[in-house]
Amino acid sequence: GFDLEKPAFNLPEINQNLGTLQQADTLLFDRSSRGDYKQAIARIGQGETVSTEIKGRTIHLKGLFTVGSSFAADGSLMTSDQNFLRIVSQRQAGEVSVGLITLALNANPNAVVTALKSRLPHDVRVLTRAEFIEFEEGYWRRNTAIGFIFALGTLMGFMVGVIIVYQILYSDVSDHMAEYATLKAMGYRNLYLLGVVLQEALLLAVLGYIPGNLIAIGLYSLTRNATNLPIYMTLSRTIYVLLLTIIMCVMSGAVAVRKLRLADPADIF
Repeated sequence: GFDLEKPAFNLPEINQNLGTLQQADTLLFDRSSRGDYKQAIARIGQGETVSTEIKGRTIHLKGLFTVGSSFAADGSLMTSDQNFLRIVSQRQAGEVSVGLITLALNANPNAVVTALKSRLPHDVRVLTRAEFIEFEEGYWRRNTAIGFIFALGTLMGFMVGVIIVYQILYSDVSDHMAEYATLKAMGYRNLYLLGVVLQEALLLAVLGYIPGNLIAIGLYSLTRNATNLPIYMTLSRTIYVLLLTIIMCVMSGAVAVRKLRLADPADIF
């Protein structure tokens, strides 16, 4: 619920229906909500009013907007602050969850934040838009089981990858020990042999990353379509995973080459 005289959302579909939301018990429905709402969404999209019930109160859905689900909610409803207070009767008009401050064009956001923090009580958190986004993301990463599961999955995937690549490189080194021993007998130092193994590790990283990234993009799409969660393979995440893959393979190569450093050409031949 929000003040219709001071719209807080940069969503054209909502701002175009401000007049509709002035009607009692009238709400807008999120078409990207997770659940079986196709029939209701189609009816609302055709201009029909869909009536339903929230907390024993009849409400009327007279418009659509698009936001999408999240880890905390399957969807959203938008309405006026007065309609919100009628539905959620335990909330008082003075209980504000989030307030939006619009700054002048020449205002410095960080200076305004500092000034507001000095004047407002300590139970009010003042954030810029970027800080608010970071605060929300940080909450899900650090304070919820979801963030822990994703972090643990990433760590386990990295460790398993190190072991698998190590086994591949170790087997390759063992199969070509005679060739490596010949190189050592010819005077090539361990640093050169390490470079050869690391080159193979980098090739494994790149050749494994390309199909892996394509599969991940497909899985992202399937997950997004199945859950309506805003999950995307961003460029920064793509680069981050590539760097982790390279580090993983280089670590495995550095461990696998230990056998070469200890090998004596005389013993091998």
